Amino acid sequence: MNSFATLPKPPYCAVIFSSQRTPSDDRYGDMAERMVELAQDQEGYLGIESARDANGFGITVSYWRDEACIAQWKANAEHKVAQENGHSRWYERFEIRIAKVERAYGKPQSV
Repeated sequence: MNSFATLPKPPYCAVIFSSQRTPSDDRYGDMAERMVELAQDQEGYLGIESARDANGFGITVSYWRDEACIAQWKANAEHKVAQENGHSRWYERFEIRIAKVERAYGKPQSV
């Protein structure tokens, strides 16, 4: 996933997930794809941006309408299974930060 999310004007919320992967793939790619598909069907989901380097360090930012929608996503049963596998198999370390986006600006894509 190497593209910018198309987002509404702020305010909205961002979940910033920084992680260091374990060396083993152990079907991680399948799970990551499924979580993106599942998130897209959740109430309040706005988009996602993600990058990972060759050493396994990655940052994924998912965007949500509000904190209530983030809480519903965190409590999703299938997402909870992925979280448990992340703790035990896929991540050496991770940090989650939740922020409210008040302003957003940048250079628009050229046509």
